Amino acid sequence: MTLASRSLARLSAFALLALGASSCATGLPDVGAEDVPRLQQAVAASPGDADLQTQLGIAQFKADDYETARTTLQGAVDAGNESGAALLYLGMVQEELQDWSAARDAYTRYLSVGQSSETVDEVRKRLTLIGRNLLRVQAQQALAQEAEITGSANVTPQSVAVLPLAFNSDRDDLEPLIYALSDMMTTDFAVSNALVVLERAQIQALLDEMSLTSSGYAEPNTGARAGRLLRAQYVFQGVLTTLGNDDLQTEATVLDVPSTSSEGQVTEEAVLDQLFDMEKQIVIRTIRDVLGVELTPAEEQAILENRMDNVLAFLAYGRGLREIDQGNYDAAQAEFNTSLQLEPGAFGPRAAAMSRLSDLQEATSVTTTDLGGLAGSTGELGVGLFAPPAAITTRDLSTSTTDRTGTLSSVTQAVAPTPTGGTLDLGSTQQGRDQASRQTQDTNRDPVQESQDQETVPGTADATIEIVIQRPGAP
Repeated sequence: MTLASRSLARLSAFALLALGASSCATGLPDVGAEDVPRLQQAVAASPGDADLQTQLGIAQFKADDYETARTTLQGAVDAGNESGAALLYLGMVQEELQDWSAARDAYTRYLSVGQSSETVDEVRKRLTLIGRNLLRVQAQQALAQEAEITGSANVTPQSVAVLPLAFNSDRDDLEPLIYALSDMMTTDFAVSNALVVLERAQIQALLDEMSLTSSGYAEPNTGARAGRLLRAQYVFQGVLTTLGNDDLQTEATVLDVPSTSSEGQVTEEAVLDQLFDMEKQIVIRTIRDVLGVELTPAEEQAILENRMDNVLAFLAYGRGLREIDQGNYDAAQAEFNTSLQLEPGAFGPRAAAMSRLSDLQEATSVTTTDLGGLAGSTGELGVGLFAPPAAITTRDLSTSTTDRTGTLSSVTQAVAPTPTGGTLDLGSTQQGRDQASRQTQDTNRDPVQESQDQETVPGTADATIEIVIQRPGAP
């Protein structure tokens, strides 16, 4: 399924879900851009009402006034509104403004309070896309502040950045190996609890911002510069060379970033079919001999078992990783499917990559408007929120509980008449809630009991309430 067809399918599913779940949505009116002036007046009248502020922020978001909406929603959250609606729309606003760090924070907080399981699931997937965008921005910021990043004080101890191997060959069909090998090596290095291994996506984002091609990955200055920007203590880098048709050679070095000196080198050769054995020896020798870290038997076994059997499947996996790096998600899906067909067996890194890819595909096919619609249709926006004061004049029913034709004039008033007979506008203000509470207390008062210690008890007037319900067809 292509990205376009997947997007259409998702929107259709959202529409059906909205039809099926609209009856579940409660509490919050369907505010829109046209409600901004009215909500501004309501907030001005009740400046401490965080629920009203949230509604105003949602209306401002729908009016595409993202900067103002961010200020309003952040104010509501800071005032104590930790509802799903406030945090969700705050994340959506930050996303529209491309403040990826703030969007991630708001969405992450939403996950712990969200009431709509459908929306929570969509936000979880969206965080994968937010994370990739954040890595790109962080790489840009690191480059902009490069002159300020010096010395060992900025280094994370025992951290390792595995750069993709430079590719030295005219065999273009084997070039995807550098992506697959760097991913497998990253996973293998991370087996050791003594090392802090940076994610491949983080490293690739930086290399992309540095505008490097694979030919420059093995340059000493590339490793030193990338290591400083990544705040890594060690950088693993090397070259993959083809010797003849099926013979491979890998030369790798570990750079100590603070001193810009080499900690040691590792060289391994193998035929193409023994590619995985070669990779395992490189990783194990680097950890033990170069970094001086002992591996437990269980850790070494885990490294040895992290492999494929089919080199063609591994190449397809590498092509899929390359397509993800370039943002070609449908092409990546096709390559992963090919890899899975060639080798259906379990391979942890591929399964994890396919899961991330699925999240990226879905997140890119769902807009923030779609996300807001899903939240509204599944009841998320009805949690902890009350409707704003109505824009129309409420009919005063204080003079009668029935009209003269015998038809009930107000179902609510007939079932639960108030002491005054007037209509309560509870709105969303504390004043309205206090008024409702006081009137409830007044309704339940017993004047005789309250005056037990008094010499006289005021008389009470007899009252008669007549409710007439006209039968169908009656004159």
